[in-house]
Amino acid sequence: PPSAGGFFDTPPQQPLTDFFKDTELAVLGELANRVRVVMDRSLPSTLHGTSRVTNGVPLAIINPRAPDKRYVILHELMHHQLDELGCPSLCCTLQAKEIPTESWLRRTQFQSFVRGLLVQLWELIQHSRFNAMLLRIFQCGPESAREKEYRGYMSSKSLPTYAMCRSDGHTSLKKVAVAAHVATVILEGSPELRCDFLEFVRTRYPAGEDMVKLGEALVACVHPCDVELLKMTRAQLDELMTSMLYDLKKVLDTLDTGMLVKVGAVQPLKVKFNQRCSTVAHVDFCEPTVSPIVSVTAGGFGSRASAHPDDAIVRGAGFGGWGGWGGEGAVAAGDVGEGTCGELPVCSHVRTVMLDRSAGCGC
Repeated sequence: PPSAGGFFDTPPQQPLTDFFKDTELAVLGELANRVRVVMDRSLPSTLHGTSRVTNGVPLAIINPRAPDKRYVILHELMHHQLDELGCPSLCCTLQAKEIPTESWLRRTQFQSFVRGLLVQLWELIQHSRFNAMLLRIFQCGPESAREKEYRGYMSSKSLPTYAMCRSDGHTSLKKVAVAAHVATVILEGSPELRCDFLEFVRTRYPAGEDMVKLGEALVACVHPCDVELLKMTRAQLDELMTSMLYDLKKVLDTLDTGMLVKVGAVQPLKVKFNQRCSTVAHVDFCEPTVSPIVSVTAGGFGSRASAHPDDAIVRGAGFGGWGGWGGEGAVAAGDVGEGTCGELPVCSHVRTVMLDRSAGCGC
């Protein structure tokens, strides 16, 4: 075991019993016995926690300065739980020979978009499947973390762009980045923060009203629910994963990349990705077509008909029988300011990006 007090000592691993009652841990199942909490003072102030698996041990790595450490621990545990129950990592590929000239994606690097904005939006979808349960059972939520984070942004009069561009980046990139912040605050902020932040966006940016509307449209794509994962049958869990991928498809369509986005089948991985993910779903960005119907193949969800027949066909191949993702990247440098810049060249040498959750999470 590490010695205490040394500057270079490895932070000790603590059991969840140091933070929660036995009756509370019972709700979390067998995983609660395996997860270890590490208080890491080296985490930046903007990063409240992250999770990873080290030597087979699932870790919840927590910033001791986090506003609500109890919530952050539970938050990271729920990401571990989703992984073990089959939440896929995402493998994103640029299939098109080139990004359409009119697309805002052409003004950034594909890998920057995937590792930044797409990560954040996929994480929000996952959070929507467990935050209500954490509030109901543990009486805690992400509001305190978002409060500190976004009050800080408003004070500095700038917002991060998820590494897609510099502060003088193209207006179209700033619009989607700010819209993602709007969605984050609506989904995870307090009513007071929502009111203040939306007013900040409307008055700070010339296109503020459009940014707010796009953010609200992204929120409409996400379907929060209050469920206890360990009480769900395999079929119900399959439906849950289906709904998350469906939400992701709707989000990407709403962002209007100018490309045809295909969300592929959930497939087993021969080797766990980052020691934690045993499944993967491919997200392909393809040449735009005039086809009015997009087929979204989401394997592992049985042969049930799509619950969303309006604009996507969800099909599966009866994956079943497996048990136990990806990414909440720390917000990268580059704030949303005014001004424009020239178009960046399309990145052709990086066309496939696997989402990685090691960067951690801001709440």
